[in-house]
Formats: sequence, structure tokens, C-alpha cells
Amino acid sequence: MIFKEISDYREMIEVSALAFSFEKRDRDELEELFEQLVEGGRLLYGTYDGETLVAGCVVYPYRMRLRESAVTMGGIALVCSRQDYRGKGGVRLLLSGTLESMRDLGYPVSVLYPFQRDFYRKYGWEVFDRWQLIKFSPSSIRDFDSGDIDARDMAFPDEESIEFYRRYASSSYNYVLRNQTDWRDRLSPVWSSQVAKRVVRFTRQSEVVGLMDYSINLDRKEGSYFHSILTFVSKDEKVRQAMFSYIKSLSHQVNKIHLFGPMNCEIWPYLYDKPDECQLREGSMIRIVDIMKLDGLMLDSPDVKIALKIEDAQCPWNVGGIMLEIRDGVLNLTKIPEEEAQLEIGIGAISTVIGGRESLRRMVELKMARILKDYNGEDIQKCDVFMNEPF
Repeated sequence: MIFKEISDYREMIEVSALAFSFEKRDRDELEELFEQLVEGGRLLYGTYDGETLVAGCVVYPYRMRLRESAVTMGGIALVCSRQDYRGKGGVRLLLSGTLESMRDLGYPVSVLYPFQRDFYRKYGWEVFDRWQLIKFSPSSIRDFDSGDIDARDMAFPDEESIEFYRRYASSSYNYVLRNQTDWRDRLSPVWSSQVAKRVVRFTRQSEVVGLMDYSINLDRKEGSYFHSILTFVSKDEKVRQAMFSYIKSLSHQVNKIHLFGPMNCEIWPYLYDKPDECQLREGSMIRIVDIMKLDGLMLDSPDVKIALKIEDAQCPWNVGGIMLEIRDGVLNLTKIPEEEAQLEIGIGAISTVIGGRESLRRMVELKMARILKDYNGEDIQKCDVFMNEPF
């Protein structure tokens, strides 16, 4: 088997349709999706046995906030394989080749949404973000005065809205700094279980001060509709109240709102009663593609200096000794001899630490980092992590 870039996206349609059980009524939208991905410069990689596509995936080239910096992130999606080639090494070769390609393209990190964590742990990914799914009725929202804030429902965000969101994303959690292509992927295609995908722009004196996107979804079991809101960003509290007031106005159209938010998202001030349901959802996994490309990352953690021995079964360029130093909020990385290392740590564990989900000291406690010598509790602090980019 060989790894290479897929030249004809149509090869992926049948393999992915079977792997993800796409219904026949969604096949046209699936083809539309792949055509759109190619037009948008997304990368399609595959493993081949002769002329037969054995396994494939899509890589989204995103700009994502990581700690206090914006980095290039390869979002891996639609990892799929032929059923008659399962367990024959096709996906292993696919992921190894994709990691090498992302390194050549200069991507320091990669993120994916796993179907099973242990499967991707074998290849160096580890837990990244988690979030809340909050379900409530629009009629349960308190009454707020929107004042001079105007709302406009749109099929696609205008330039001012895109720029507002990019500014917000550049300083918030692990948001992707969406460009027009990213927004197009967010809002299309519309699947058979959905009525529409749209955005609402909120302005005050012609200035964009809030933005949300939503999809109208059909609950076939109950025969009713609900709104899913993933993007919900505002400039200040008054705007946030106006946005909830807008959602309340939808009560005649939809029975339920599904709002996706970070772990510290609190909506009790906006509701008369408690939400119908709050669910904790484990989200994506992160992997460092090339650790040296993270040199210079802005990172809000106390100064620390620690020598590490990195283990990475897929990416040999990451293996070896590294002096990791945080000084004045900047990450500095230098290659050192392995025998100088204080801790031995796998690429997945250090990815979770630098990504912010867990602290280095906690990784030592969990024995996901092994003490070699002279470790005195040096730490890299964790932070709030939340990535609201489905791909």
C-alpha cells in the first residue's frame, strides 16, 4: 500500500458513505461537501492498494488560537476505510503520511474529533477540549430590553461580521479565526435532517457587536424542530441580553434551543428556570505535529525550565531531548542530549499540556510523564479549553 494525495474527490464518496452510514437522501449533499472542500483548498489524502482507495481523510488548514497565540492547525476529518481492508494497516499508513505532510506544510499541531479515543491515542493524539450542551425552551428566557441593538438574519456573514468574529476569536479559548472559506464550510451543505444554516448579526449604531450562527434541525422522533447554536459571541453584557431576547422571539417556531458553550458558560441569569438539560461533552483530541514549530508560542503560565525526553512512535523528528522554558509568557524550545532530561513524556501527554487541558504536574501524578532525575515539581499550568469548530 502507498500513501498519496487524492486527485479525484469522487473516490472518497463511496468509502465515506459506507463508513459513516450516510443515508441515500444525503448522497447529493455528500458529493456537494467534497466538491466544496476541494474548491476551498482542503486537502484529501488516501492510502491505495494499486488503484484502489483503501482509506482516506480530509485536512482543514485552520488558524486556531492556542494558548495566547494563533497557530496553523490541521483539522483531520472524515477518516474512513473500506470495510474489506479493516485491520490491514491502511489507516495507520494514512495517519502517518498525513502527519508527515502536515509537517512539510508547516503545521505545528493537529486536532480531530475521535470516534474512539484509544484508537487515536495509538497515533499520538490526546484529549483537548470539552464543552457543555445546554438545552432550554425559548419561552423560558427572561424579558430583556434590546435598546438600540438591531438583529439581522443572514444567509452568510458580511465582511464586517467576519472581521468582528476574527477579532473575537483571536483572544477567546481555542476558536478558529474563520475566513470566508471556513464560514462556507460552517454553513453548508444543509443535510436532510436540517432546514437551514444561517447567521444573525447584531449591530449598535452600525457597528457589529454580536454574532451567532444556527441550524434549524428536525427531530424526526418527536416531529418537532430545534435550533442548534454553536457560535454565540458578544462585545458586552448588553449585547448578550439582546441576543437572548432574539432567541426568545423564536418561541413560535421552535420548541427547543441547543446551545453549545465552554465549561464556564453560565446561562442562569437569562432564564426564568433551570435549563431542561445540561450535558458535559468531551470534544476533540490534539496532537503536536512538530514540537519545534511551537517555539515562541505565547503562553500564560509562570516561568519554568525543565528538560524533557519526548517519545513519539509516528514522528521521529519529535523524538529526543528538549529543554522547555517559559520566560515572560513565551515558550522557548531547544534541542538537548537525552541524558539531560528530567522527565520522559509521550507526544500525546505533552500535547495535552501545551494545549492547556491538563497541567504538567498532573501528568506526572497520573504517570503519563515519568521522572528520570532531579524533578522538583516544575509545572506548566492548564487553562480553559474550548474549540467550537465542527469539521
